[in-house]
Amino acid sequence: MRDGQTLRLGTVVVTAHGTPGHTPGSMSWTWVSCGDEGCLRMVYADSLSAIAAPGFRFGDHPRHVAAFRQAIATVAALPCDILLTPHPGASGFWEKVARRQSPADVGPLLDAGACRAYAATATASLDARLAREQARSGKASESAESK
Repeated sequence: MRDGQTLRLGTVVVTAHGTPGHTPGSMSWTWVSCGDEGCLRMVYADSLSAIAAPGFRFGDHPRHVAAFRQAIATVAALPCDILLTPHPGASGFWEKVARRQSPADVGPLLDAGACRAYAATATASLDARLAREQARSGKASESAESK
């Protein structure tokens, strides 16, 4: 599927959102889930963590960093009532589940700012990663110059 395409699964329409941050080609998904209490905007946002193989430097790949930042902006702009992430701890999911009074209690899962918060954390992580890479480059340059 491509960014913006939809897929119908029975009465549910799922929309694909290209979010190539953590992994090139990653997709996030949105849909509306309706029940007796009304409808909720659901988001599965793929990983936005700035983790990579040893030796990989994000700063050496400006197009990848730009795509990562666009993915973060995409997630931040998604309307979401309930956020699901591949690593539940990244969105505080288990803590929210623990606050539920019953399996039908979705109240603790509701957070209209969850997508923006997830994106803000991802931005801070990417910025920190890039800063560490830059600092290491500066130290490597200084070391080379002193020889």
